[in-house]
Amino acid sequence: MPTDKDAMDAYSEVVINAAKRIGPTVVQIETNRAPHMLNPGYSDRGVVGLGSGFIYDAKGLILTNAHVVADAAQIAVKFVDGRTLPATLVRGEAREDLALLRIATNDPLPVAELSADALQPGQLVVAIGNPFGLGWSVTAGVVSAIGRPLDAPQEGISLRNLIQTQTPINPGNSGGPLVNGQGKVVGITTAVVPYGQGIGFAIPVENINDFLARSDGGPRARGRVSMGVAVISYAFEPALVRALSTHQAGGVLVVEIVPDSPAARAGLRKGDIIVSADKYVMLDPRDLSALIQRHHAGDRLTVTFLREYRVQQAVLTLA
Repeated sequence: MPTDKDAMDAYSEVVINAAKRIGPTVVQIETNRAPHMLNPGYSDRGVVGLGSGFIYDAKGLILTNAHVVADAAQIAVKFVDGRTLPATLVRGEAREDLALLRIATNDPLPVAELSADALQPGQLVVAIGNPFGLGWSVTAGVVSAIGRPLDAPQEGISLRNLIQTQTPINPGNSGGPLVNGQGKVVGITTAVVPYGQGIGFAIPVENINDFLARSDGGPRARGRVSMGVAVISYAFEPALVRALSTHQAGGVLVVEIVPDSPAARAGLRKGDIIVSADKYVMLDPRDLSALIQRHHAGDRLTVTFLREYRVQQAVLTLA
């Protein structure tokens, strides 16, 4: 019968192997910001910023957070073997907090693999980055929740569909990979809640893939992508939560349906409460808006909603 030591050894082996697989692809990112961005009292050499990233493509493409390279006049990438190379910004989207960098090199580069598997709360995850510029460091924990929003208006942050994890994330970790037990990337670490213990967030693979699709060939023509509804936040009463046997605290209430819209054609009605779309939890109108804007006209969206205390689904085609 397995002992506690056996279980701990097995856990350690998974973490060690995951770190070995992803470790060679993780880089440290150093930025120098232009002198005109400096506050009074700083030297005119520019502010040095530190973050993390990982190699996405063997041709020299690197993924990180947009805030890691924001306002950078110079970007340098340091590899695990000690090499340091200049990098250029290919694309950055502050709204998604994602950025793609490019380095010029003729040497073969190890590449991180993005996971295609669905995440589950409680699943083991491992983070690698450069906290406080100390160098490559490994932390491990679990997925606490998925589909989380994060709003920090004073910092211009409004992110959706995030992975919440209690894996320790510190300054300098931002932009580094969050990986599963197989060493495959499930997210990019992006932020922590400073007033909470063990509450960190990562941008999931779904968002990363959408960003990369826009980066490869530029954004496809979207026009005004819509499902044709107006919604407001709706908090569930305790009795409804018990009746549904769910821990979800609410959804978005449909208050208007545009005639002959995708929602109308799919059978949605005024008064329906949307609780998820494409398996992403909907708690706020911005959750639904952010999800729709990652799609294009003609894409299909599966919506789960409540109508008269019954859970129903509709598949609609965005227009």
